[in-house]
Amino acid sequence: MADEMPHGREDRLPQPIRDILITAMEETQRRGKVAVAPEHLMLAIAAEPDSIAAAVLADFGLDHDALDHALEVESARSLAVVGIDGLDPELVRATSRPITARPSWASSTREVFRRAQIVGGRRRGRSVELDVLYGIVTASVGTVPRALEYAGVDRDALIGRVERERLVADDEPQRGTQGLSAQERQALRREAQRRMQDARREAQREAQAKRRGAQRAARAPQGEARGSDPASPDA
Repeated sequence: MADEMPHGREDRLPQPIRDILITAMEETQRRGKVAVAPEHLMLAIAAEPDSIAAAVLADFGLDHDALDHALEVESARSLAVVGIDGLDPELVRATSRPITARPSWASSTREVFRRAQIVGGRRRGRSVELDVLYGIVTASVGTVPRALEYAGVDRDALIGRVERERLVADDEPQRGTQGLSAQERQALRREAQRRMQDARREAQREAQAKRRGAQRAARAPQGEARGSDPASPDA
C-alpha cells in the first residue's frame, strides 16, 4: 500500500529510522507535498541532533537551513527549465501551504531504503542513519543530486565521506566488535566495503538504464519523422 512505511512495519523499524521517517513526513507536509521524497529524508537527517549523518552533512555546508535553501534553488531552476522564471522564493513558499493528510511514499524513497539495506544489512544502531544517507546521496538523478550541484557540493566527495564514516561505525561497540580480533574487524570492514561497492554498481546500472531509455525516447520521434518523409529512401 502507498501509505505503508517504505522499510517494513513501523513497529519493527529501528528507532533511528522511525525518527527520520516521522520528521520526513513533517517536512513533506510543511512543504505542501503529498509524498515523502529523498530530499525530505535528507532534511530530516540534517535536523537530527547528535547525529553522525547530520554532522557529515554539516561538514559539507549542509545544515538544515542550507539544505532547505539549496532545495528552494533547485525548485526555482527546475521551474525555469519549463519556462516558469523569476518567481519570488517567498511567494513560492507562501503558496506551498502545509497539508495535514498523511503523505505517501515516493518510489524514489523506497529505492533509498533498498540501497541502504544493501550496504547496511539489518543493523539497528544509530549508524543506520549513515546507511539512509548513503542511499540518498548515491542516487545519480533526481532533486537531491541537482540540489547538491547548485549548492556547490562535490557529490563524490560526500559519498566517500559517508562510506568512511560507515566503516568507522562498523567498528563501534553497537556492532559488537569490541571483543573481536584485528583480523575479524578487518573482515567486517571488507564486507562493509563490498556491500557499498555492490550498491554503487547497482546505482550506476540504474543510471545507465535511465540514460539509455531517455536516449531511445529522444531518437524515436526522429525515426518516426524519417519514416513518414516521402523523400526517405525507405519510402
